Amino acid sequence: MDELIRWLLNYAFNNGINYILTDQISSDVPSCAIPSKNTIVINTRYGNRKELPFTIAHEISHILNNEADVLYFTGFSNHSKIEMRANRQAIKLLLEYCNCHDLSFEPVQFLENFGIPGTFEDLVKEESARYF
Repeated sequence: MDELIRWLLNYAFNNGINYILTDQISSDVPSCAIPSKNTIVINTRYGNRKELPFTIAHEISHILNNEADVLYFTGFSNHSKIEMRANRQAIKLLLEYCNCHDLSFEPVQFLENFGIPGTFEDLVKEESARYF
């Protein structure tokens, strides 16, 4: 997992995205992206540690998708579309990591290995069909 996290952070850096990894924030505060600053803030104490790579990839994706800073005041359907776009891009980033390292997984194994919630199985199947 450490190698994957390093790869994701290097990917961010190589794409002009700054990152802050911190364990100094309360464990109930989620990670976030600040697109106007090309910065992601990753709370390493939030949620399940196994999901950290997906969280990092998700926040990077918000920047790559050129989203606005404030998403909290948008309607649920807009927010849902924005989050789904970031989830899809995050899965693509993790698939790119697999391609770079000659790794191949069945979708369920991919979900488990990268700490992706099971609710994204169909999305993983759809995107992985383009890679494997």
